[in-house]
Amino acid sequence: MKAVVVPMPNEMTFEQFRTRYATEAVCAEALFHARWPNGFNCPSCGHRECYELRTRRLPLYECRSCRRQTSLIVGTIMEGSRTPLTLWFQALFLHARPQGISASRLASVIGTTYKTAWLICHKIRHAMSACDSQELLSGLVRVNYGKYGRPYNPTVFRHPQKQPLILGGTVCAEIGITHLKIKQVPDDHLIQDRITSRGSHEFVQKHIYSAKADVTVIIQEFSIHRYRPLLEIASNASNWINWTFSGIGPKHLQSYLDQYCFGYNQLQRKTDSFQILLTHSAATPTLTYPDLIQREDQSAQRKIAYEKLLREAC
Repeated sequence: MKAVVVPMPNEMTFEQFRTRYATEAVCAEALFHARWPNGFNCPSCGHRECYELRTRRLPLYECRSCRRQTSLIVGTIMEGSRTPLTLWFQALFLHARPQGISASRLASVIGTTYKTAWLICHKIRHAMSACDSQELLSGLVRVNYGKYGRPYNPTVFRHPQKQPLILGGTVCAEIGITHLKIKQVPDDHLIQDRITSRGSHEFVQKHIYSAKADVTVIIQEFSIHRYRPLLEIASNASNWINWTFSGIGPKHLQSYLDQYCFGYNQLQRKTDSFQILLTHSAATPTLTYPDLIQREDQSAQRKIAYEKLLREAC
């Protein structure tokens, strides 16, 4: 009898994926293995054996040693959600694709309200950010000043809608940039058209394994020594955000940059991006709605400062 070849998620169409993960039971089993790849591990006492209780929509796992009951989704990005796992898996699959998906489009595809889809999207990006933070740049590393937003240049002062970025990439001579990080630059790390030495030093400390890296940092916006491939990536990231999401303000920009980097890095490595994303979603504590909407937004203060500088210049 001829063997049936089941395609990997990266090779599936969306319809094939929905057929493969069509039930809550199948999704629950996949999430269990993503959360506990070596078998159940009690979060309280570390015991490896449990009873499975199926009195609710999702199974509970009761430790045979300490009797603590653990929900399948507690401690994951899905904690507290009433959305079925089948819809969560569809959202993960669509986000794992390099092109991504907007909240309005996701709501239409999986059949939820826009608010639910918007929150799901941000929780998935939260897992992508966790994935990004776990691996540092190493080897031959180039760091550049970049920007998101249209090139507003009415004066020497930075326009409030222009978002300065700092990009870092591991460079392979044969392939190009194999590992990418893009971060927003806070206002106190900027002096007009350059990043302060403190800002560049902080990026190197947080995102580069300095002991195993040869690092070149360019902090001026218009330096002739900028690494051109990083400038092209900054432009591509901006175009992707504008095309897919119709533009993003500074408050949530970082999570979209992390999503772009996640897609770029997984594409370079030719990994199973859905499985990587599922694993991090199962290991990342949820992002709550109050925490999400209370993110710091400096755009209003930036606009006031910009208008003040214009008045003084006149």
